Amino acid sequence: MVRQVWTMALVVLAATTQAAILRGASDERMRPELVAQTLAHVEDEWRKQAAVFTEGDASAAKEAPAEFAKSCSTVVSAIVQGSGGDRDVAKEYMNKVCSQNVLQDWHKLRCDALASKITDHAMLADSYANRQNLNSQKVCGSYWSVFVEAEKNREAEEAKLRAEQEKVRAEQEKVRAEAEKKAAAEAAEAKKVADAAAKVDAERKAAEDARVEKKEKEEAAKREAEEAKARAAEAAQRLAEKKAEAEKFAKEAQAKLEEAEKAEQEHKERLAEHEKAEELLKQAKKAAPAAKPVVAAAAAPKPEAKPEVKVAAAAAPKPEAKPVVAAAAAAPKPEAKPAVAAKAVVAPEKVKTEAKNVKQAVAKK
Repeated sequence: MVRQVWTMALVVLAATTQAAILRGASDERMRPELVAQTLAHVEDEWRKQAAVFTEGDASAAKEAPAEFAKSCSTVVSAIVQGSGGDRDVAKEYMNKVCSQNVLQDWHKLRCDALASKITDHAMLADSYANRQNLNSQKVCGSYWSVFVEAEKNREAEEAKLRAEQEKVRAEQEKVRAEAEKKAAAEAAEAKKVADAAAKVDAERKAAEDARVEKKEKEEAAKREAEEAKARAAEAAQRLAEKKAEAEKFAKEAQAKLEEAEKAEQEHKERLAEHEKAEELLKQAKKAAPAAKPVVAAAAAPKPEAKPEVKVAAAAAPKPEAKPVVAAAAAAPKPEAKPAVAAKAVVAPEKVKTEAKNVKQAVAKK
């Protein structure tokens, strides 16, 4: 079963390779990726044959070269005939096949070795001679030796390959690290510049905010001062008004007090006059020989008869028959009104009370 699969893969490889090279023209039509995929399977089988040759029993080791030569000859013939014997065409095509991603590591090395054996050593510049006379068995015999030797040295070869790959990766890592370092340095420098710019902006903003705040405080202080000045002026005006009002009340109180004092003085004068009149009346009563005229005069139904009139009549020193009338006629007008004396008695107390109230009101203010 394995042999049948191997044979089918080999036939597909030969047919595909020959058809692709004959059609030529474009990579899409030549399908190098399909040939490379088939060649990878063929190389796996060749590797097994080489292992049997170097490590297997004698019988199997004897058959391995023949089987390898048969399959290898098929591949070589397909490449030569497919290229029309043109060495340059075959070389270009094999380069494309061996460069496919499916052929990596040792697969690529074996592909490159086979291509070199065919195009660099076996094929000539004469295309016709290559088609007619190229000995594929000789090519495969030489390639078998290379393949077996390579398998013997495969571990060293793979180590060498890994070292090369590691070197490439190291170089790439170094380049990447340098690029990252450079990018980090550039980023740090950019950040430094950005931070410096941000700091400048922050300082400028802080200065602007401080200036605005200072201006607002100054304006607020100015408004407060103006308002305080206005309040002080208003308070001064109110104080002046209150002071003027107090002075007015004080003047009114002083006037009331003076009026009260004047009324009191007048009351005292009237009282003294009244007492004098009473005294004169008493003296007149004692000195008068007949009391009838006085009684008649006192009993007269005149509403105008006032105590002051009696006093005036009693004070008259003349002994005429009608002393009261004569005295009344001779009495001064202010004394002829009893209401004046009564008013004089009452007025001082009222004026004093009003003056006292005004003083209290002024003291409270």
